[in-house]
Amino acid sequence: MRLLNIVLLTMLTGLMTSCKKDAYQLYNEAALLQFGPDTSLLYNPGYNFIDSSQTYTFVSKKAEIIQDTAWFNIYAIGGVSDRDRPFVLRQVMIDGVENAVAGKHYKAFSDPSIAGSYVIKAGKMHAFVPVVTLRDPELRKKQMTLKLEVASNESFKPGEQLNTWRKLYISDKVARPAAWDSYMEVAVVGKYSEEKHRFMILVTGQKWDQEFFTALKIDFPAQGYYKSKLSAELIDYNNAHPGQPLRDENNQLVEFL
Repeated sequence: MRLLNIVLLTMLTGLMTSCKKDAYQLYNEAALLQFGPDTSLLYNPGYNFIDSSQTYTFVSKKAEIIQDTAWFNIYAIGGVSDRDRPFVLRQVMIDGVENAVAGKHYKAFSDPSIAGSYVIKAGKMHAFVPVVTLRDPELRKKQMTLKLEVASNESFKPGEQLNTWRKLYISDKVARPAAWDSYMEVAVVGKYSEEKHRFMILVTGQKWDQEFFTALKIDFPAQGYYKSKLSAELIDYNNAHPGQPLRDENNQLVEFL
């Protein structure tokens, strides 16, 4: 059964039972738990396995940001309870990829600082699942994969197999978009380097990805604006770091046109 049908049935059951004298449906056995879409998409007939994976990157974050949080949605199937119900997540190793390492690329789900976050609150069927990412230097060169899945405990058993897991891709990498071509080099931003790309993202708040470059190519006023903006930001950076001007990964001075 698709998650949408299960969730809708659960909600209808919850509404019916809420009209009765007993406010909650109590369970002596473990309920089912599985990931799902954002609550705004529950009634979307086009929903089909949305959010099975996410990508998190630190690229646009300032250097002092060393951890952040990605979020997933999770649902208790079968009704609500009058008590808080903790749940358990575990990492699943995947062959042939760079698997994230607990304590290095993300906080272990059992870490005392976050372990209390993995709970379905009393009277609720939904919770947001935090995955705390850690900015390890290795992420500048590698994308790490974290596959997490629901594990059984005294409160829950895993639900529908296809929805008991999620993947999170964690990185701090930049990659040259195809649209950063010879025209963009000559007319707007100059030659490519990873450090230049990272600097552009940081000082403008823009992604400078394929979509952004594609739009910029036909927006000539914007080209002029960003050309001036980036040059001014680089001057400010170099003035703030006397004797240590911005250099790229090849130790070449970063320059704009």
